[in-house]
Amino acid sequence: MTVETRAPVTLNVRGVSMRFGGVQALEDVSFEARSGEVLGIMGPNGAGKTTLFNVISGLQYPTTGSVLLDDVLLTGRSVDRVAALGVTRTFQTPIMFWGLSVQESVCVALTAREFGRAYPPRPDRALVPSGLGLPARRRDDAALRARADALLERAGMTHMGRRPTESLAFGEERLLELTRALAVDPRVLLLDEPLSGLNPDEIAEVLRLIAGARADGIAVLLVEHAVGELLSIADRVVVLDYGRTIAEGAPAEVAANPAVIDAYIGDELE
Repeated sequence: MTVETRAPVTLNVRGVSMRFGGVQALEDVSFEARSGEVLGIMGPNGAGKTTLFNVISGLQYPTTGSVLLDDVLLTGRSVDRVAALGVTRTFQTPIMFWGLSVQESVCVALTAREFGRAYPPRPDRALVPSGLGLPARRRDDAALRARADALLERAGMTHMGRRPTESLAFGEERLLELTRALAVDPRVLLLDEPLSGLNPDEIAEVLRLIAGARADGIAVLLVEHAVGELLSIADRVVVLDYGRTIAEGAPAEVAANPAVIDAYIGDELE
């Protein structure tokens, strides 16, 4: 598949804090994520990782601080607008489009990209391209399906294209969600525990797709509890604990940090 050349971008998280009543979910978190790298976000449950993704993607507004994509302020913009600017995310529980085939699900993402719509679409928005399957659009539909098939081939899912999404196993749903996210040609990709619940073969496939996204010039932010796999794919790592940054640096450096070992890793790496 031919990939368009992307202009390099930098996602800047600047002094982001988030408070829910008396709970400090994030406290003065700052870092950069750059094109063509995988930035791992580590931390125990309750460290603020998903809240951080919610702030970056526009789902929640921070109490203080800001998020910028290059010089464009994302903070205060709607989820739709942030997504239209090139920030795409996946979720801990994959979002499936019931009633569509695997191929049609990818077509939805491709259509969102073509018309500059937000992706994933809101639940109250139409999911199927309006012209899909109509005679007047048959030629365009064929081209759209061919592009979807190329993406499915890249993900090793060619044989699943005609299957209904309802028939997919959990690991297959994960692969489809990631394929759809890549279909919109994001500038920044937020992956929230994409390896959770996968078998070793599926983990290897997802890691391959993440490495491909990095090679394509996408800035990938990866939240993952599988420490070994995260450290194997990340170029840099940020570690959160109780909403605060306790370490940042190269994977080997972070893994050897006593504060990180005490707060999170423990004996896991052994």
